[in-house]
Amino acid sequence: MGIDIYVLDFLLRSRRRPLGNTLWLGRQGFHIHPDQAPVAQRILDRHAPGTPLNLLTGTTGYGEALFSWLGATSITAMDNSAYEGSTLLHDLNCPVPDRLRGVFDCIFDGGTIEHVFNVPMALSNVHAMLRPGGVFLSVNAANNQLGHGFYQFSPELMWRVFSRDAGYEIESMCLMDLIGYPTPMDLVDPVMLGRRDEIGPTAGPTYLMVAARKIRHVALLPVQQSDYTRAWVASGQATAN
Repeated sequence: MGIDIYVLDFLLRSRRRPLGNTLWLGRQGFHIHPDQAPVAQRILDRHAPGTPLNLLTGTTGYGEALFSWLGATSITAMDNSAYEGSTLLHDLNCPVPDRLRGVFDCIFDGGTIEHVFNVPMALSNVHAMLRPGGVFLSVNAANNQLGHGFYQFSPELMWRVFSRDAGYEIESMCLMDLIGYPTPMDLVDPVMLGRRDEIGPTAGPTYLMVAARKIRHVALLPVQQSDYTRAWVASGQATAN
């Protein structure tokens, strides 16, 4: 995916502190075309008044200029291939080497993990590479993009993987329909709702956008869907683990 007007809006809304040492999962293209410039400038005027769009566009067709403006002190792109100019080659289906553990202040996934077969391993790699205090910024398909990647993701997955028990604070999670001006729909953890949160149909292609801050490093364990966990506890019956 990379950076379109919807991702730009998300990145600007997610600003809390400079990004620092940043890892991209895939080299992130800058996909805001000239006909979208007025909308992009409107987004900037809302979140960063006085910032001209041309300051963020760069000349490479990728997002380095934007991320430098967001406070990235270094930007490394990881991919399974160097075909788009990534300099750190690694297959996210496999564990990352020890030298990459706890290294990055920000990891940005602008639509890569949905293309990785072994999603649990990919998310475990994110957890391993992100240092405490760092932020994981994720934009992946949620709905109406069938066939784009291997998967479309449910908010429940991200709530459970990046939970407080796992050492995270969710700073924001929303759905974004890719229609018109960016209008995010903020989400609530089903644990807080006390029930499954079934979203139902969406107006068009929809992103799931997550900003998860790593507070401390703990072992990342397999997760269970929260409404089933609640039902198992209420039943008083034994579980497999």
